[in-house]
Amino acid sequence: MKRLYCNFNIFLVFNNILLTLGSINVIVDRKVNKMTKHIDKIINEYQSQMFLDLETIVNLNSFTTNENGIDLVLAALVNIAKKHDVNLEKKYSSKKDRPHLMYGEEKEKNYFAFIGHFDTVHPPSSSFNKLEKRGNILTGPGINDMKSGLIIALYSFVILKNLYPNIDLPIKILFNSDEETGSLDSKEIIKLEFINAKAGFVFEPGRIQGAIVTTRKGWITLDIEIIGKPAHSGIAPWDGVNSLLVACEIVQKLQNLNDYKNGVIVGCNQLVSGVARNVVPAHSTIAVDIRFQTMCQKDTLFKKIENILNEKNALGVVVKYNLELNRPPLEMNEESKKLSQLYKNISKKLGHDCTETETGGVSDGNFLSSMGIPVLDGLGAVGNFSHTKEEYIEKDSLIYRTKIFVLFMVNLLDNHRLTT
Repeated sequence: MKRLYCNFNIFLVFNNILLTLGSINVIVDRKVNKMTKHIDKIINEYQSQMFLDLETIVNLNSFTTNENGIDLVLAALVNIAKKHDVNLEKKYSSKKDRPHLMYGEEKEKNYFAFIGHFDTVHPPSSSFNKLEKRGNILTGPGINDMKSGLIIALYSFVILKNLYPNIDLPIKILFNSDEETGSLDSKEIIKLEFINAKAGFVFEPGRIQGAIVTTRKGWITLDIEIIGKPAHSGIAPWDGVNSLLVACEIVQKLQNLNDYKNGVIVGCNQLVSGVARNVVPAHSTIAVDIRFQTMCQKDTLFKKIENILNEKNALGVVVKYNLELNRPPLEMNEESKKLSQLYKNISKKLGHDCTETETGGVSDGNFLSSMGIPVLDGLGAVGNFSHTKEEYIEKDSLIYRTKIFVLFMVNLLDNHRLTT
C-alpha cells in the first residue's frame, strides 16, 4: 500500500480531559474526527484482506499440542506480516520446547507490548474446524479466542506504520503458541522481553457490549496424589488402606476454603481413584483449580492448603502434592486506569459502548501486571462462547475495534514524543 500519510503529530482531546501516563501527557482532542478519516481510508484498503487472513488462520487447526498445525499457523502469520513489510521471527525460550513469534526483539526500553496467542483448545479431530459466515456473525475454532485478536493486533501495527512511515515505532510484539495450557514455555520470554515495557496490550476477546478486561484473578494449580494399599474388598478389605476415603476428606476441607465474596474460588474438579469395583483403592489423584483476587491473598491460601495436606490421617496413607502459582492476578493500577479511560473515551466518540469488566479467566496479561506494567486486556473482536463449538465474533467488530485501538495508540505515540 502507498504510504499516503505523513507523521501526525496531533494531540487528541476529548471533553478537555487531561490524562497522565507516567510523565506522558495524554490529551484527547476534538480533532479526532479528522484523524479518523485518515484511518478509515487505510482500513478500507485493508478490510477485505483482513477477513481473508482471518479465514486463513482460523481454518488451520492450531490445537496447542498439534505441532504440525502450530507450524502452519505460525508460517501463515509470518507470510501475512511479510506482505506488509513486518518481520515476525521465530522466538524460543531457553528450553527451546516450541516456537513462538516476535517482532522488535531489539527494543530494550520505553516500548509498548502487543501480546496474543495462536494456539486453541479445539483438537484436529473436532468437527468444528472451519470459519462459517452468518450475516454479522462469524464462527470457527479459535476465532474469538483469539485469532481475530491477532488480526487486530497485526493490522493495527501495519496501519500505525503507514501513519508514521519514517519512524521505528516503539512497539514489541509477541504471539505465543502455548497460552491455552498455561504459557509454560513462553512465560519465560514474556518476563525477560517485556520487563521494560511502558504498557502492555493483550488482544484476548472483547466482551459482549464491547467491554475490555482490566482485572483478572490469579491462578494456582494443585495436584494431589494419595497412596494407600490395595486389597480384595470382598475377602479382606481390612488388609487394604482406602485412599479414596482420605481423598474425600481432603476435598471437603479444600472446598471449605471457598470465599466467593472476596474472590477466592477453590474447585476440586477431578478425582480419579481405584482400578475395579472389588478392589480397595490404593491410589487416588485430585486436580484442584484455585482462583484468587489479589496477590496479598496468595500466601494465606498456600498456608491453609499446606496445613490441610500435611495433616496426619488416621489411615496412614501417604499424601504427596504439587502446589504452584501459575499466574499472579492482573490488578489495576493508576496508569492502567488512565489507559482504560482513554480507550473508553475514544470508543464512545466513535459510537461504540465500552465498559470495564473483570474475569476469573487468566491471560498473559497477568504476567505483565505482576511486573508492575499497566495492562489493558480484552482488546480483540467482540464475541462469546470461547472454548466451545458455538464460539463466534461479531464481524463488524473486527474493523471498528481495530480503528479504536489505532486511535488509542496514536494518542500514546504522539505523546511519546516521537521524532523522525
